[in-house]
Amino acid sequence: MNTTLQSLLRAVAGSIVLALIAACGGGSDGGGGGGGGPLNITSTTVNDGVVGVAYSQTVVATGGKGARTFSISAGALPPGLTLSAAGAITGTPAGPAGSANFTVSVTDTAKQPATDTQALSIDVVDPLVITTTTLPATTVGAAYSAAVVVTGGTPAYAFGIGPGSLPSGLGIGADGVIAGTVAPDARSEVFSVFVDDDTFPPQNTSQEYQIDVDLEITTTALPDATGGAAYAASLEAQGGLLPLNWSITAGNLHSPLGLIASTGEISGTPDAVCVAATAVLTAQVSDASVPPQTATQAGISFTLNPATLDITSAALPAGTLGAVYNATIQVSGGVPPYSFAITAGTLPSQLAINAVTGQITGTPDTLETQAFDVTVTDSCPNSMTQTLGITINAAALGRNETIADATVLQGNGIYAASISPSGHPNTVFAPDEDYYSITTTAASTVTVDINAQINGSPLDSVIEIVDATGDQLNTCVAPTFNSPCEHDDETLGVDLDSFLQLQVAGGTPFYIHVVDFGSNARPDKLYDLVISGVN
Repeated sequence: MNTTLQSLLRAVAGSIVLALIAACGGGSDGGGGGGGGPLNITSTTVNDGVVGVAYSQTVVATGGKGARTFSISAGALPPGLTLSAAGAITGTPAGPAGSANFTVSVTDTAKQPATDTQALSIDVVDPLVITTTTLPATTVGAAYSAAVVVTGGTPAYAFGIGPGSLPSGLGIGADGVIAGTVAPDARSEVFSVFVDDDTFPPQNTSQEYQIDVDLEITTTALPDATGGAAYAASLEAQGGLLPLNWSITAGNLHSPLGLIASTGEISGTPDAVCVAATAVLTAQVSDASVPPQTATQAGISFTLNPATLDITSAALPAGTLGAVYNATIQVSGGVPPYSFAITAGTLPSQLAINAVTGQITGTPDTLETQAFDVTVTDSCPNSMTQTLGITINAAALGRNETIADATVLQGNGIYAASISPSGHPNTVFAPDEDYYSITTTAASTVTVDINAQINGSPLDSVIEIVDATGDQLNTCVAPTFNSPCEHDDETLGVDLDSFLQLQVAGGTPFYIHVVDFGSNARPDKLYDLVISGVN
């Protein structure tokens, strides 16, 4: 191979190596930082600046070889800002506000340096400031309009409320004007107005305010109270900054009512009175403002009426023959102490009323119903009368299926009873049955009457009169009283109750035997055993 050809091959090989090194990013032409490709400033805009606020923004470039060096090649940065060789714009804009146009150049460190330029601008604005320091007060029902004024920054501005809220009925517009009609429930409010501007990036600021709604007491009279009855009512106010604090500065609440200072509620149970009494009060309320608003209302009338005397017992319980009776006449209203009296009619035998307590007690000895008038008088004195009644019933009768355990009757009266099962209920050989014994002290014509059907009971009763051995007597049926003492239906096929009359000599014991003809007294069937004529 000749010398010329060898030289040519070395040159080609060297070119190939250089190309490969360049393709792999190898090699350096000083400073570092180049990534290959054309040198290019990619930043096309930078942030706005604010007078007196520290600024920092970096101009970004790509490509080129080696280190890059930035500089201002035309125009100038805003006063107070500088551009570093690394592309950082820093400093504090000194003002005045305005726009600065400039060109940034970047150069790399290749053997044949590449350069790129980019025209940029920085808008410097004054700080965003809310200049309104206070907002005017207002009154419930008034039309309201007040502007929150802003300077600096870049219009348009965006306003909002928070934290806190405006008085009810008011709102803030896009122009920063707070307007509306103050609602009846409006109170003084503490709140913040915030505002954002159109600077890039946006500035924002806020200001705390208080809009006072004039404090007024709206209560001119309180609902009437009734002596001895629980009472609750509230003094009312509109406006003011919560919480409120209430007091009575003149006049006196009806004893022993009290005022809750934090709510204005008047509550308690006033003393009973004989005649109406009206108090005239002066109320005062203050709010939480600094210094507090205060409102006063004089001439608030508050009447305490007597409670109407009333006997609330509409009925009294029945009593039982031979058992202790105890019931109390219930009274409301009036002014205690009360006195009680029976002013018409009479109480059942052996019962009496306590004149101080209204308690009716005693042990009744007669089957009867008595109506009577009770009059109660209070200490005013006022009186009220109520007609009442008490019925004395016979004691309930127990199980008595045989002559041996017959229920002993005390004589004439109405005895509430029930027929009980005895043996198998569906056979006449073991019917349901009750036995009662009566002993007379003198010759008597005795009437025995079963009332069941007429009281709504399904009992189909049969009665007979027997002696101690169970033999049926033959001294029944008027006028001869010589018929068998047995009876089924008072009116055949119509009235299934039974009825007997018998004659007995003095000092004679006899037994009343009651049978359920249907022999199906399950559950027990109720009936009244009515006895009269016993001597």
